[in-house]
Amino acid sequence: MGTIRGIILDKDGTLFDYGEVWGPVLSEAIEKGMKKLRVPDEKREQCIDDFCHTVGVDREGRTYPDGIIFSHDKLFRATLRILGLTFRYHLSPWMVWKIVKRILTHEDLRLREHLAGMDFTDVCRTVKALAERGYILGIVTTDTENSTSLFLSRMGIAEYISFLRTKDSETHPKPNPEAIREFCKEYNLESSEVAVIGDTVVDMEFGVLGKVGYKVAVLTGSGDKERLTEEADVVYPSLKDIISDPILFP
Repeated sequence: MGTIRGIILDKDGTLFDYGEVWGPVLSEAIEKGMKKLRVPDEKREQCIDDFCHTVGVDREGRTYPDGIIFSHDKLFRATLRILGLTFRYHLSPWMVWKIVKRILTHEDLRLREHLAGMDFTDVCRTVKALAERGYILGIVTTDTENSTSLFLSRMGIAEYISFLRTKDSETHPKPNPEAIREFCKEYNLESSEVAVIGDTVVDMEFGVLGKVGYKVAVLTGSGDKERLTEEADVVYPSLKDIISDPILFP
């Protein structure tokens, strides 16, 4: 393995625990959506639980690796799963899809309010340590630019991020390796000099297709330990644990 000079990080589920941050936000949005759809009271709680599981996170902060938020490249399968729930609860497919789309694009979410009381000390300390080691840091995420900017500001790490690709960028989304090629071109790097840090199998596939030198997985997102162990070079419980990594912190 050659020297690592640049690191591309995923955001949600990598920089912070996905369930802890997004669980309350998304479950609240799903609950509001079910009220708009006028799901009968006796079925509402089960309907909310089923939709949370399908999306990939519930109100208790649990995450589900097969949730559609962790399978960015499987839109067709996600659509079929949503349709299955609409038929089960006799809902309008069009209305349900509109609600799910708004949730996945983070529209009408009280995100700023939810983030206000959260402690991001560990992620700030870790990202700062990476920057101080001289790594060029980038973030590639399927989140929107506005939401990503809010997170980076709230976490106190915006100043350390030199490269950013979001849902709003023209770059093809992961696992397409276009963002890795752009990162390498912009900073005169070989792909073997780049590490990818993420929480999903899609992130690891992104690294494989981009021919990066090092793939690091964390378990604060999809929590799919078995598959991540198969795909990654190393797996850590959370981002703060990479401080002990012998490759990134020799």
